[in-house]
Amino acid sequence: MYRIGALTIGQAPRDDVVPALRTAFRRPVEVLEKGALDDLDRTAISALRPDPDEVGLVSRLRDGTEVLLSQRKLMPLMQAAVDDLVAAGAELIVVLCGADWAGLRSPVLLVNPGRLFPAVIGALAAGRRLGIIKPSAGQVEKERARYAAMGIEAVVTAASPYAGPGRLELARAAARELATAGVDLVWMTCIGMDDAMREVVAQETGRPVILARSLLGAILEQLLTPAAVAGPERR
Repeated sequence: MYRIGALTIGQAPRDDVVPALRTAFRRPVEVLEKGALDDLDRTAISALRPDPDEVGLVSRLRDGTEVLLSQRKLMPLMQAAVDDLVAAGAELIVVLCGADWAGLRSPVLLVNPGRLFPAVIGALAAGRRLGIIKPSAGQVEKERARYAAMGIEAVVTAASPYAGPGRLELARAAARELATAGVDLVWMTCIGMDDAMREVVAQETGRPVILARSLLGAILEQLLTPAAVAGPERR
């Protein structure tokens, strides 16, 4: 059976994400999960908070709580997690985070949403007003600048997916902001955002809505060739 390594910047298992990704797969796949923070206690995790000049990354701990992290400080932990997944037999690794992880090194294919997502969304949004929902308000300005550099006008807001049932009202408020701004297309950037949030955003905006986890699942499915799943001999 083909093995995918699912790497989160928080703690595994990501039972809020991985089961949803599995629904995109038409073939049996073994998913090996690993989190950069798996072996850390609260004190060690607190030391990974972003410095004042950094835009933090948002993730989820095993108990469901939200944590804000420094990408720079996470890099050694992420690389160690990649190495562990490869050693465990992962034949493809996917990072469950929309930041750019081009600094990671892997002998097997590594799916980096931070490069993948902007390429796809940028192509779809060319010539249109793009609405973007980030998981943290602290990420709004950086995201607006990212798409402005691509020649795309983006209206960016935020709604955390880690607020329990309250996430739906956060999504509704963000969607209303985007609807008022007259966006043509909505991009929900965080892999932690779910179908229930997407449905709220679609209802409020009346526009096409692209959900990060759905896009990622569809791309992963294309990488799972029948031959690979059957387990051909590898040199």
